[in-house]
Amino acid sequence: MHVFGRESIKPLLHEKSYLFKITVNDHGLILFPRETEHEEISEEDIHYVPDSKGNAIAGIVKPGHIEFRHHNDFSDERVHLLMERILALPEMAFARGFEVTYQGRVIVARHEEENS
Repeated sequence: MHVFGRESIKPLLHEKSYLFKITVNDHGLILFPRETEHEEISEEDIHYVPDSKGNAIAGIVKPGHIEFRHHNDFSDERVHLLMERILALPEMAFARGFEVTYQGRVIVARHEEENS
C-alpha cells in the first residue's frame, strides 16, 4: 500500500487545529492540502472523480477525525477494512485512534487511549 503526500501535510500535524484532504483506495492513499480539490490530484491507480466515477473515495482529516464522502463502489465494510489497513501504516501513526466516518456513519470508533 502506497502513501503519497505525507510530507505536504507533515507541518500541519504540529498545529492544534488543522484540516487537510485524503483520497483512498485499495492501492494506497494521497494526503494533500485543503486548498487542492480531490479531483485535481491523483497517483497511479488512485483517482478520485466526482459521482463515483473514479476508483477512490475522498475525505477530510482534522484532529481526531477522518470523514469520507459516498462512493457507489465502497460499502461500509470495505471502508472499515481499508481504514484498518491504512491506520496500521507507519506513515499514518498520527491518525491511530481517530474516529472514521463514512457518509456520516461511524466506521471506526475513536479510541482516546491511543491518542494520548
